[in-house]
Amino acid sequence: MTTKRPHPSELLTHAFELMNARGAEYDNAASLEQNFREAAAVVSVILGKALTARDVALVLHCVKLIRSKSAPEKLDNYVDGMNYLAFAACFTGLVPIAPLGAPAPKPEPAPLSVSAPAPVKLATTNG
Repeated sequence: MTTKRPHPSELLTHAFELMNARGAEYDNAASLEQNFREAAAVVSVILGKALTARDVALVLHCVKLIRSKSAPEKLDNYVDGMNYLAFAACFTGLVPIAPLGAPAPKPEPAPLSVSAPAPVKLATTNG
């Protein structure tokens, strides 16, 4: 029996759905980022070094990488890893953070920036 391999876009959709389901189920903080800032504050005390919400997301991604090495057949490790990287991008300010449980935003294609190439000045030789 062969198992249908999911398309990467299906995994990303699954990751988004899982994030919203877990957020609605587990979160009691005002925001997703608040959860990670609180974790960073606790770990900062333990380590004696200031950490950020982004640092926590990256560490959790590393945990999922290690788990996927020991259990490569467990989809949860990959899906959670994708979500932790997405959180890190959000906490860096690269993308806005949607409220937990919000419907998936419809992605808009990025506008293509097409600019005319600078004119090239050809050197001429006399002679």
